Amino acid sequence: MKERNNQNKSMSSNPKMLQVVVGFFYVPVSVLFMELLAKIVLFGNVFEGTAYYTLLLSSSLAFLFNSMLMLLSGKPRRVMMKILLAVLAVWFSFHVTYYSIFHTFFSWQSLGQAKDVTEFWREAINAVIGVWYVILILFVPFILMCFFSKRIIPDGNRRSIPSAVVSIVLFALSYLPTLYYINKTKNSGEYYSPYYYYTYLQNDLDMSYKYYGILSATRLDFKQLIFGAPDEKFDLSFMGNADGGYSSASVSDSDQKTEYGYNIMDIDFDKASESTDSQTLKTLDDYFRNVPPTRKNEYTGLFKGKNLIFLTLEGFSDKVIDPEFTPLLYKMSTEGFVFKNFYNTVWGGSTASGEYANLTGNLYQNSSCMKTSASTYQPFTLGNQFSALGYKTFGYHNNTYTYYDRHLSHPNFGYKWLAIGNGLVLESKNWPNSDREMAAATVGDYSNLDVPFHVYYITVSGHCGYSFASNNMSMRHRNDLPDKMKKYSSEVKAYLACQYEVELMLQTLVDELEKTGRLENTVFAMTADHYPYALSDEALSELYGIKVTRNRYSFDLYRNAFILWTPSMTEPVYVDSPCSAIDILPTLSNLFGLEYDSRLILGSDILSDCEHFALLKVAGWSWVSSQGSYKGMNQSFTPSADCTLSEEEQKEYVDRMNNIVKLKVSFSKRMLTNDYYRHVLGK
Repeated sequence: MKERNNQNKSMSSNPKMLQVVVGFFYVPVSVLFMELLAKIVLFGNVFEGTAYYTLLLSSSLAFLFNSMLMLLSGKPRRVMMKILLAVLAVWFSFHVTYYSIFHTFFSWQSLGQAKDVTEFWREAINAVIGVWYVILILFVPFILMCFFSKRIIPDGNRRSIPSAVVSIVLFALSYLPTLYYINKTKNSGEYYSPYYYYTYLQNDLDMSYKYYGILSATRLDFKQLIFGAPDEKFDLSFMGNADGGYSSASVSDSDQKTEYGYNIMDIDFDKASESTDSQTLKTLDDYFRNVPPTRKNEYTGLFKGKNLIFLTLEGFSDKVIDPEFTPLLYKMSTEGFVFKNFYNTVWGGSTASGEYANLTGNLYQNSSCMKTSASTYQPFTLGNQFSALGYKTFGYHNNTYTYYDRHLSHPNFGYKWLAIGNGLVLESKNWPNSDREMAAATVGDYSNLDVPFHVYYITVSGHCGYSFASNNMSMRHRNDLPDKMKKYSSEVKAYLACQYEVELMLQTLVDELEKTGRLENTVFAMTADHYPYALSDEALSELYGIKVTRNRYSFDLYRNAFILWTPSMTEPVYVDSPCSAIDILPTLSNLFGLEYDSRLILGSDILSDCEHFALLKVAGWSWVSSQGSYKGMNQSFTPSADCTLSEEEQKEYVDRMNNIVKLKVSFSKRMLTNDYYRHVLGK
């Protein structure tokens, strides 16, 4: 009898022990489940070199949550666990949905633009539909808790201080060794080390998410929003010794007497440094005084005195250009300057950051760049440069005039700003609105002027989503697609159809300028804000002719057109140099013979004889040069067919290029947030 009682006690104690274990580990296991699921969905692979960072840091946060839950008794603990699991599921679902829309990660730094992001409600609905099964799986721990909460945490369960202590110990065992190892890489000599992504995550948010997971990356991002990022130390010593790139920027008198001279201004960096106590500004002075200026060249001043129409085309791809479908675009892209290795990237702030790169020659990684720039001195934007020469300057957009705070930034860039809501009236109201109608409504503002003009357009007809059911421009031009394009899927055809508005807009402008006799003296420059990232992976593969698997890491996806054309050109000029959006401003400034300092713009004149490379935010910070291409995510260099470097030289070259990229990325943000142009130019 006694033996039977002991057996019954053993049977009853085992389930109780199992219940305690399940109750203790339920939240930590749920957090790891969500993190690993998100990692698979967002990066395609969880079993790679950064997984243990995600696992350990996520575990540490989970055990920290757990320590607080253990201090509650039965019902309160069940309620708090349900709330916590629901909040976590919503938070992870938000990130997965956000990434599926923008193909970049959410940053607290962009929180001020929330009023603008709400206009993406159509895309948000489509994104939720597209990832509904992921969202459902993320809610599984919450759902199970709702159904089995009393079995996991029974009513009689009391608060457990020992369990809370064990949770704190497990938190320390997972967090402190990880933090130690991360800090150990601080002086490893790696340009992009675990320490770098942990400490300066705003410099490469995508890689920080890849390394540390959603919970830790958003925690670090929020911490830096409140307290700011720690001071970053920079190695500028290499700038005086690099071949073909960075060297001493001092230009001797004999150099100034060369055939073309330099695009450089008389700037006293020493005086600027002495005028401030800011170490950041002093560091920027040290950097820019050592950046070599670019030479003027045979194309300097080629367009001097001409009019300029510059367009940022929403979601545009050169795959739209076709001699039958878009004959004017085809003419402009083949008969002017033909940039054969131009790339559009996604900087991290959707249209805003892409447009900022086009307009300023600098880069920024979230959409707050527009609002921030409104209170800064911007002497080198084309609007301000041309205004100083007596040009009439206009800026137009066929969407809300306050979107991304353009009503603040664009007047500061030198434009009389007109958009929907502050003066621009279109024939019809659609979503998206018509680019052709914008051209028709605005060309009369400047086509009959007796002074030169510069006009800037930011279009919207090419905006996602790409569907014949929801995109008015796609519906409007469905029957304009040539037969050879009808082989595509419905999504690709809808994309091509809405982009037909660009052709109609340009034709409207050309026709009107020809009538008034201004066409011959007008230059057209245009490129996209970003590639059409809202297309599905399958649609992108179909349109670009690339593999579906991880196709957003393919550099071919980011190849695009920078169209630069004027009817006065008698033959095309082919340019092989790798280049990107930040190179547009200095190139146009040189062509129009404008006064600017090539050291103070992070991009460079594509037509100059300096070392060129295309800076890309693809799979981490990446780049393409004449020597090859580098992918930041897996830190791999692929030599080009024209590479002239030995294996040993390639490593030195990659290290130098990565250092250049690191400085450009780091200093670009500091230039804007510290109003550097006002400091160095004394304005």
